[in-house]
Amino acid sequence: MIPVAKRPTQVLKDFEMNDVKNGEKTMTLISIEGRIYESQNVADVDQPLIYFYKKGKESSHLKAPAGRVQMDTHAVETWGGVTVVSADSSTLTTERLRYDPVKQKIFSDDAVHLEKPDSITDGIGLETDPDLVTVKIGHQKVRFKKGMSS
Repeated sequence: MIPVAKRPTQVLKDFEMNDVKNGEKTMTLISIEGRIYESQNVADVDQPLIYFYKKGKESSHLKAPAGRVQMDTHAVETWGGVTVVSADSSTLTTERLRYDPVKQKIFSDDAVHLEKPDSITDGIGLETDPDLVTVKIGHQKVRFKKGMSS
């Protein structure tokens, strides 16, 4: 993480940022406070809540205690215990995540825990789409939940 200047250029309460690709909203970030550092082109955000969209509908949301947004690219890094919950209730938890708006992918190098309706996967390192459908987890251990009907 790049250190930022000591004093923010602006402090915004109820900070909100949208990312739009080809006329469709792909992400909305909401935070109770955003501290903008213009010289580094970043905003530090408190308790960020990120809504991800696919074809105009919410596909998942991310919650974290803290984060940083690149103001020019809208790339987001979150940390401090991050949770992503998809529309089908799949839940990903990890210490730190990055979102790349160009690739529209979520990445982590940390230990991850993914609970889906039918399985639990633990591993180290992650690449996934925000709706937790196409997921790659390194060093993974998968357990299937018993009693699931097919």
